[in-house]
Amino acid sequence: MLPRATGFTLIELLCCLAVISVLCAVSLPALGGLVPDGQSRSARNALIASLHFARSAASARAGEVVLCPSRDGQHCTGEPWWQHGWIVFADRDGNGRRDDDEPLLDVVQAQPGLAIASSAGRVHVSYRADGSAAGTNLTLTFCDRRGPRAAASVVVNNAGRPRQGTPTAAQAAAACAGLAGSGA
Repeated sequence: MLPRATGFTLIELLCCLAVISVLCAVSLPALGGLVPDGQSRSARNALIASLHFARSAASARAGEVVLCPSRDGQHCTGEPWWQHGWIVFADRDGNGRRDDDEPLLDVVQAQPGLAIASSAGRVHVSYRADGSAAGTNLTLTFCDRRGPRAAASVVVNNAGRPRQGTPTAAQAAAACAGLAGSGA
């Protein structure tokens, strides 16, 4: 009696490799959006957490607290671009700018690979002691390398509550234009 041979033939092995190759070729483009989507979602969540923190700090301190974009982690830039990071500080004199004697409450570092643009004319969020946000509604639009079709936004209403939303086509295009200009 001869021993029975076990294993794969060369043809079976090549068929399996062909099926695996086709599956990988089909699935990899779909997986390519996972990293930028994760970065964008993480940045939106970080901003929302900072907004909630600033709002609660204003109530706890019974004074004005400001959240604004910052490149150096110490002072507001006065620009509508937030991807370089942002700060939260107690605005004792109510001027919307951090002076050296005003306490810095939180610093968030740059968000690489993204452009984050605020609404025209709104370069910071000021929370009052009652938790409301001074000024008009603020929309912060997030854009990554996937372009305007994948843009997302965070909207802060006058009551101070942030929510996630979908930007208008103009907001998405403006934010994505900042992506090209920021070198991200």
